[in-house]
Formats: sequence, C-alpha cells, structure tokens
Amino acid sequence: MPTPLRWSLATRACRGGGHDRVAAFASGDRVVIALADGAGGTGRGAAAAQAVVDAAARWATADAAASIPDADAWAARLAALDADPRALAGGQATAVVVAIDASGLAGASVGDSVAWLVDGAIVADLTAHQHRKPLLGSGRATPVPFTATALAAATLVVASDGLASYARPDDVARLARGPDLAAAAAALVDLVRLPSGDVPDDVAIALCRAEASHVDRL
Repeated sequence: MPTPLRWSLATRACRGGGHDRVAAFASGDRVVIALADGAGGTGRGAAAAQAVVDAAARWATADAAASIPDADAWAARLAALDADPRALAGGQATAVVVAIDASGLAGASVGDSVAWLVDGAIVADLTAHQHRKPLLGSGRATPVPFTATALAAATLVVASDGLASYARPDDVARLARGPDLAAAAAALVDLVRLPSGDVPDDVAIALCRAEASHVDRL
C-alpha cells in the first residue's frame, strides 16, 4: 500500500482580461488541482473557467472517501460538462483537472493549458496529446486522459498558455525545482512579465510536490 504523503502546494494567477482560474483542493493525502482559461471571444469565458473550477471542487468533495478516480473518469467528467449547455454558463474554456495521491496522478485536459511533470532537468508534458479545439463548452470537446506514477521528488506544474506559450520549458523546470513553491510560482509569473510590468496574456499556475520529509521515507 502506498505510503501516505503530505503535499506542498502553491497557486498563482495574474489576470489581464480576467479569464484564467486555478484552485487546489486538499483532502488527507490527496490533492485535486483544477485550472481553466476562458475563451475571451465568447464574452462568457471567465464564467466558463470559474464553472470548471467549481465543478472540480464538487468532485473533490464527492471523492474524498473513495479511491482516486482513474484518468478515464476525469475525461468523462469533463465531457459531461461539455455536453450540458448550462454547465459552463454559455462560455467556453480550456481545462486541466488532475488528482494526486501517493500512488501517482490521474487527470484529463482539453485546450492549450498544460500539465508538466518536472523531475530534475526533465520536463514531461502530460498533456502533449490533448485536443486544443474545440474547447470545453462547445458541445464538441474531446477531453484526453493522462496519468503518471508516484511523484516522489518531481514537481507538477499546471499552467495556462500565458506561461506555456511564452516561457522556455527549461526555465520553467529551473524555477519549479525551487524549495519554496510560493516563491517559485511568483518567479514563473515574472518569467513572462513584460518590461512594462504587464503580462502578454493571463497567467494561472499551480505547483504541487511531495514534502521533502515524506519523500525521504519512500
């Protein structure tokens, strides 16, 4: 049976148009992370992104006493949101939802937000096979499941395209390995900040890593 873990977590959002949403929900030795980037052109992007995060909060609560859902289950949940015209308040959004425990992680995604697993200098793109379009809320989205084995000393980086499209993966890996995840999240935003102090696009980030004292016991 996997050794129970405790997690270090950090989330950060830097909003221009205000369409990115990110949240992490911790329960016992499990964490659920949800990130969504609303499509600004629909006029309801922020509401759609918030609806994704709100749904993940409900799922995290419902799953608290059960086994971690598998990746296909996460994909099915996102597909159900896409199929319900009321679920995303008439808007569209990217989505990454992932649950992590001592056995590993399982999640699903749609759009161009990303989940990267940083292990030393290696950056594994867990969302490499996702479908960028159609987005969640279109009624035609195809969420793609993903999995990874136990995180051990690796850091999970979940981010919107405001980071993924403007930062080099090796720079993300270097900063995500920092001992303080809150400081690392702030540094990642600064990585894409313009000389004016603005960001070229909304940025949302979540970082998760097993606490060092627990990794040492594995």
